[in-house]
Amino acid sequence: MDCKRALLGVLRAVAMICFVVPATAENYPLILRGKVVMPDGNPPPIIVGIERICSDGVGSAPGPLIDKKGDFLWRMDVDPMRTRACFIRATHTGYISTVIDISAFHGYLNTAVQLDPIILSSLTDDPYAIFMSEGSMPLRAKSELKAAMKALDSRNYPDAASHFRTAVQKEKKFAPAWHALGVVLERVDASSPKEPKEAYEQAIAANPKFLPPYMTLTHLCLKSKDWECVVRTADDLIKTDKKKAYPDIYLHRAAAKYELKDLDQASANVQEALRLDPTHRMPRAEYVYGRILEAKGDVDGAREHMSRYLELDQKSPDPELIRQHIRNLGKTPPSGPEPELDFP
Repeated sequence: MDCKRALLGVLRAVAMICFVVPATAENYPLILRGKVVMPDGNPPPIIVGIERICSDGVGSAPGPLIDKKGDFLWRMDVDPMRTRACFIRATHTGYISTVIDISAFHGYLNTAVQLDPIILSSLTDDPYAIFMSEGSMPLRAKSELKAAMKALDSRNYPDAASHFRTAVQKEKKFAPAWHALGVVLERVDASSPKEPKEAYEQAIAANPKFLPPYMTLTHLCLKSKDWECVVRTADDLIKTDKKKAYPDIYLHRAAAKYELKDLDQASANVQEALRLDPTHRMPRAEYVYGRILEAKGDVDGAREHMSRYLELDQKSPDPELIRQHIRNLGKTPPSGPEPELDFP
């Protein structure tokens, strides 16, 4: 009897252990193939890694490097029972990339997936980015510039503007400080363009090879519909920007030339913008080209490019206005509001 009781106790213990131990997660193999390109569609000129970022942190991991053509292949194991969001991106110091959501790829349904291209951009491509290493700061203005950058970290833009103002008075030839002052002043009061405009002009005068203030000044002129200012600033940037780091400038110049009734120049500029944008980073160029063709009497061409814009830009700010515009092509000019041609 004692032996039977002991055996029964052992069986119960084993049963309890089996009950509380969770089932081992089952992983499935997944192969991801993709490509990393620069905004112009070419492979990156640098070695770039791919990484996976997951919402639970556990699935985050470094991945493969791209090859010379920008291609990569990543073999990974995935657990379809885990509830988490995961995406992949390209990574390299000083660059930022688009991301691709891979949460829905479970391995047992799709073992090999061809991804859309990941677009890699230099952080310096953002004309509103403020980068200022301590080593680059002029000695006379260093304390003010450090204070300004600290204020930016805490998003205290009025305080940052005050320190940048003092810094440019102490060192009038430091273009990045003038540019930073203009950017911060726009954040403080977007309805007052006079001071930011002067700051951007001072930045260009201090260092004509420093490109960001050309773009920020162009955007400011677009907002105020100062078309001559847009064309003048665009011309200066196009002469200086030998590597075409800012292809958007051709779109902005096309819009300004359209407003100035110079349709031939507008057409040439927007076609250059489209040529420099094979990945459709600035889809509004298609709509601008449509408006130019409409003004030239090419209704079919106008409809084609305006419709293509709506296909490319799922986040268009004015899709209904543009659809109405397309419906009215070739008819009496509409009496209602027209879609904005270009946005800074």
